[in-house]
Amino acid sequence: MKSSHLTEENLQAYLLGEIQEKSIAEHLSTCSGCQKNLEEYHRLLERIQKINPEPFPFDLTALAMETVIRYEKKRSLKREWVFWGSLFFLLLGISSLSIPYFSEIKAILYPKSSIINLLTIGTGLAVLFFLTADLIRQFNKKTTQLFKNNMQPTA
Repeated sequence: MKSSHLTEENLQAYLLGEIQEKSIAEHLSTCSGCQKNLEEYHRLLERIQKINPEPFPFDLTALAMETVIRYEKKRSLKREWVFWGSLFFLLLGISSLSIPYFSEIKAILYPKSSIINLLTIGTGLAVLFFLTADLIRQFNKKTTQLFKNNMQPTA
């Protein structure tokens, strides 16, 4: 047997403004039982809205962020060690590969004046310094972006 009254879901949705059907409004104008249920839901909703949430004795967001920051610092430290280790082994590899050619490099630089040798070595060191500084800057920029985006990789 089918009930001629509105369901609780329909009454609640009507009260919250989720549905606006004429048939529901017409039924409510004629059915005192459904009107009574709708009034009860309305009073219940008013009481729920008057309830103040109980405050936490501590800031949950700050506690969670401390944990996230601590975790990120550990990850950042590991990444930094990997970065510097990789850079060290790269420079060590390049240096070891250039040892057989050291005598040829020395022969090229030896007959030149000491000023030209200093300028050549100084230029090489300056280029190495700027490339290393750029690598460090890019690394710091990427880690900062990751942290600002809640550790979500950016495309």
